[in-house]
Amino acid sequence: MIKSLRRVGAIAQKEFTQLSRDRTTFAMIVMIPLIQLMLFGYAINSDVRNIPIAIVDLSNSIAARVITEEVRVTQVIEIVA
Repeated sequence: MIKSLRRVGAIAQKEFTQLSRDRTTFAMIVMIPLIQLMLFGYAINSDVRNIPIAIVDLSNSIAARVITEEVRVTQVIEIVA
């Protein structure tokens, strides 16, 4: 078990040594994920607006109407029925 871990460590060390010698590959390994991270970060819109919902008011009480009106004035939810 320890012998195989040493082999894995030796291979990892060899790969890092080769990677440090090849600046182009190292730049690609580091820069491409950073560029993707920035692009996807700007592409994702986390601003949630106008989610369509339907409210069924079976009680027809004042409290239900107040809650419905409070939900209606928010910009996050849009009551469609």
